[in-house]
Amino acid sequence: MNSSISMQSKFDKICAKIEQKLKGKDSGIVEINFPTGELSNLKLCENIHNTFNTEIIGDNLFIKCNGGEKERVHVKLFVSFENQNQYWWTSNNTVCTVRGNQYRPDVGVWFRSPTRPQRRMPITYACPPPNVWIEVFYNNDNDRSYAFNKINFLQQNTTGIEFVAISLSSELSPFRPKPETEMMVHATIQSTRPTKAPYVCHWNLNHNEIWYKIDWNQFITLRCNLIISFDTILKEL
Repeated sequence: MNSSISMQSKFDKICAKIEQKLKGKDSGIVEINFPTGELSNLKLCENIHNTFNTEIIGDNLFIKCNGGEKERVHVKLFVSFENQNQYWWTSNNTVCTVRGNQYRPDVGVWFRSPTRPQRRMPITYACPPPNVWIEVFYNNDNDRSYAFNKINFLQQNTTGIEFVAISLSSELSPFRPKPETEMMVHATIQSTRPTKAPYVCHWNLNHNEIWYKIDWNQFITLRCNLIISFDTILKEL
């Protein structure tokens, strides 16, 4: 009984600290630092993940303030991938673990579904990372650095994951309307990262970055043969 009360008290204090940090924040990444070991209890971490949209890396907790636009892009990509291959397990915002860190891919595709305990309690039962990992970020230094630093770490500490990063414009003006008559074509590779969003980065087997501008009636095909139609993204912008 005392143990459960102590755990609830610790959880309440952490929630209060998170809520204080989130005041006035409606976009971007919020970082909250904790004393060494304070986030080491797996059950406590499960409760935090069930309450907030978090990633826990070491003793640091990160909140993704996504907003409705990014969430819609996540959902549309999830639906698209699931429709393309119903034998794989696709999810948006499912927590997984890598080297003790707890990540939340915006969209993930697992060629083999995690077990039911891993899906329900991904920290306690160590849900593995997906085979296809999608990150969606706004084209500002904070969001972009967080996404690319994360992918860089994951590439050094995992094998066999196909990574895609999708950049959305941080400006409020909508993307131009879709042309009425154009055929779908594969997007053209860019020599460097586009300066203006939206754009996509897709890493090849050697972890080299491949850049594409996002425009109507274009798509890319991943190594696993899933297709990302840029129209799916642009309809939400």
